[in-house]
Amino acid sequence: MRLLKTQPHLTDKELYKKWKSQKEIRAYQDWQIIYSVQLNYGKTAKELSAVLGVKDTKIRSVIQSYNKNGINWRTYGMWGGRREERCLLSLDEEKALLSEIETDALAGKILIYKHVKSVVEEQVGTKVSDDYIWDLFRRHDWTKKVPRQSHPQADKEKQEEYKKKSKKMWQPNL
Repeated sequence: MRLLKTQPHLTDKELYKKWKSQKEIRAYQDWQIIYSVQLNYGKTAKELSAVLGVKDTKIRSVIQSYNKNGINWRTYGMWGGRREERCLLSLDEEKALLSEIETDALAGKILIYKHVKSVVEEQVGTKVSDDYIWDLFRRHDWTKKVPRQSHPQADKEKQEEYKKKSKKMWQPNL
């Protein structure tokens, strides 16, 4: 059984203030774990998990990450989301680019996404994937507008004749 110990990044009072200032529930719980471990040196993760109501593996991972990365441990290596430093364009740049393209799109001059892809590649200066373009559309609520499909052998005259001769209301035979 390994005893848990935190690195002295913060004093007990500073850690308490940090814990109580959290607005998000997960952050609150994580800082509560750190605070509990710092005040209760010599306790194992199993003992603390019974008190805090979380798994002992969660306690060990939070403490390990806090000890390794310091005070800003929650912002280090977080999963998911859009990270600006890895993005090809910021959201504002994407909006500006799409607003330039919007007039052509509304006039019906843009028929396929490859046109938008070429404009984006020109601005970025590198090749982008097809998924990037579709994600760009999704982020800015652009939708694909296509005409309703019709069968190539459909006869419009027969359809109109059928509409004229058909009953206005259908009722089952009793």
